[in-house]
Amino acid sequence: MKQMTMKEKLARIAALPNGILSPSGHYWCATCKKFFRLDEPTCPYMTNMCINNVLPVEVFAPPHPIAYERFGLFYPKFPQRALARLVEGVPQAQLTELGEALSVAYLDELTEWHVQSRHDPVETLKSFVIFTSGCEVAQRKLEDTLLLIVLDPQNVWTEQPRLRNVLEGALAHLRESLHIETPVTLDFIRIVPGPLGRYFCPKCRMYFEFGVAREKVICPLMPQKCMFEPTAVKGPYPLADLLKIYRVTPRLYARLIEATLPFSETPAEQVIQSLDQEVRDWGFEGEATEWNALHAALGLG
Repeated sequence: MKQMTMKEKLARIAALPNGILSPSGHYWCATCKKFFRLDEPTCPYMTNMCINNVLPVEVFAPPHPIAYERFGLFYPKFPQRALARLVEGVPQAQLTELGEALSVAYLDELTEWHVQSRHDPVETLKSFVIFTSGCEVAQRKLEDTLLLIVLDPQNVWTEQPRLRNVLEGALAHLRESLHIETPVTLDFIRIVPGPLGRYFCPKCRMYFEFGVAREKVICPLMPQKCMFEPTAVKGPYPLADLLKIYRVTPRLYARLIEATLPFSETPAEQVIQSLDQEVRDWGFEGEATEWNALHAALGLG
């Protein structure tokens, strides 16, 4: 059989039939497990390389919320640190109530995306904790409880007792809503000292923050298939790259921040200043309109 040239392979991929449209513009990929908000059912990152097609959530409902776990583990922690700054301004007596509000926002999100959250209750709880904290979470089933262990929260949250209070309030409401009888407890462990590694992939123009800082890593989302290696950020980078990520990603970041704003005495402008400085430290540059769009995308504008 004649070996196909790269041009012929790309032409063959381009000739494949398009997928069907989602009425809501909500899609997910069964291969990389990510969720997307799109106008067309085409991968926004590896359009000319990946032969998979994103699936409309109305036709094939996502069986679990693992996408949110991956967003929380590998994407830059800008939203989580903004959330942490807001939580610092929440009165102590309201932290449990805030946790419940965040869990309601999470469940609303899962409903919007048709996620079959009851099929895997442990994953549903774990994904919430990972997405909200921005940290890896281990789990252990003990005789009378499910133990969730948050790893290295100090890399994202400066006030870890507040994080615990918020998560405990959220998990209590999630357990009730999902009819989980097993009690859930939390523990925090420091394993890997910061700072976290910050990476950029020149092919898909994605940015990652996870693990120990290195010069080069394997793609955390497609380790078996991707031929490209993200490298340590050096900048400068267009802010449009970051805006694209939040434009196609589900709005759960914004939902959580918007749910926290009414509780917090920390001015949104103060959080925005800290956010902007952190984003600039990565090497992002953009126009004023792009910065305003970033704030709006995260629920701060």
